[in-house]
Amino acid sequence: MQLTKNINKKLLKEQIYPTYDIEKKLNCILHFGVGNFHRAHQALYIHELLENNKNISIVGVNLRSNETNLKLIKQDYLYTLVRISKDFKEIKILNPIKKILFGKKDKIEIRNLIASKDIKLITITVTEKGYHFDKDKKLNYSKDIINDLENKNLNTVIGHISFGLIQRFKLNKEKIIIMSCDNLSENSNILKNLIYEFLTKIYPQCLKWFLSNVEFPLSMVDGIVPNNNKNSKFFNIPYEDNSIVVTEPYRDWYIQSDNVVLKKILNNKNIIFVNNINFYENIKLKILNGAHSSLAYIGILLGHTHVHEAMADKICFNFISQFLDLEVLPTFENKDNFDIKNYKNNVLSRFKNPYIEDKLIRIAMDGSLKIPIRLLDTYKKNKNKTPYIDAIITSWILFLQHMIVNNKSNLSDSNKEFIINTYENDKENFVLNLLNQKNLFNLNEYQKINLEKNIINNINQIKKITFTNFLSNLVFK
Repeated sequence: MQLTKNINKKLLKEQIYPTYDIEKKLNCILHFGVGNFHRAHQALYIHELLENNKNISIVGVNLRSNETNLKLIKQDYLYTLVRISKDFKEIKILNPIKKILFGKKDKIEIRNLIASKDIKLITITVTEKGYHFDKDKKLNYSKDIINDLENKNLNTVIGHISFGLIQRFKLNKEKIIIMSCDNLSENSNILKNLIYEFLTKIYPQCLKWFLSNVEFPLSMVDGIVPNNNKNSKFFNIPYEDNSIVVTEPYRDWYIQSDNVVLKKILNNKNIIFVNNINFYENIKLKILNGAHSSLAYIGILLGHTHVHEAMADKICFNFISQFLDLEVLPTFENKDNFDIKNYKNNVLSRFKNPYIEDKLIRIAMDGSLKIPIRLLDTYKKNKNKTPYIDAIITSWILFLQHMIVNNKSNLSDSNKEFIINTYENDKENFVLNLLNQKNLFNLNEYQKINLEKNIINNINQIKKITFTNFLSNLVFK
């Protein structure tokens, strides 16, 4: 029995079916990037609002693949969300997404939606690389951006939103809210500047309206949502669902905004509006995301596959814990009576969740984009002469070398071509040549020289005593 709107609800066990009819709800939110994270996070908040008779719905847009849409169409856009840990289990059927458009073929409809008065909010989860910015947070004039500037098929979220805003300006000039929900410091500010730069190139007539009528609230989202290969039978679900999403119970959504319209749309007690999001954003980026990336490279080199397996390794666990205690936490000033030590301990506990089979290789993707964001600010601010970030970056470099030599085709990084060429053209100076790239490592000369020296020393040690022993010496000395 397939999950559709015709399903016999009497057959459901612990699965909770939606009380609302999404087809009768107003199109209000346009979301770019309908992946597992969005369906487990923002869509859950909207589902809760719909359960309380809110007249809203999500129209989704995917830019890279239409696979999610094809699966969900067969299920009338219903899907099962499993929130699970050792002490918690909740299975809900969600239906907050009315439909999903595909950027490569639906650009006119997407443009018209952005221009529509009904659409009040655009949200985005397209990962760091989906924004197409350079080291200075300006537009990176890649093939995709140039393609979009010429108004061809439109491949980027920047292009789609920009042309949609032009249409909105021409038709009605209504205000609109656009919010990035990606793991980027100052996420929506970056997005605003990129769209502004794009509009400057193609339609500067709308810039004054854009600055006055398009608001970009900062946001911070938190929740671990791995790629899932579990089927209905695994969770004892009495129907077939090819789009199950599995996530942890924990979730956060912080938004910095006083916008009355936005607060009315997202009137969910679990969404927290704050005056200054930087503190919470930095905590998440540097503690959770920083630890996640660190664990990925260390765990892989130790032979682990999943996050919870690496956390069961005493060496791994102690390394990450000490890295956070000695290098990350001291860089924060306590604000709002926030218990940062408890947050750190909670992060480590969440990583141990055996039901969240999050693959280390997934987290290891796009290290050249993630490391500067998640680790380098901590490295610059850290006054303690501790070796953890040095060891983490060493681990990343060893991971890159291993992938290039043994599995080049499966290296997933936005700077893949540069990394491979840098290694193959000059293996002896690979470390130095990486560190010299300002878009990767924006360090002063002293920091660069010191980091290079420590990485080279680490690599030489590892050659002599193995990676496991190297980490053991750091953790237990």
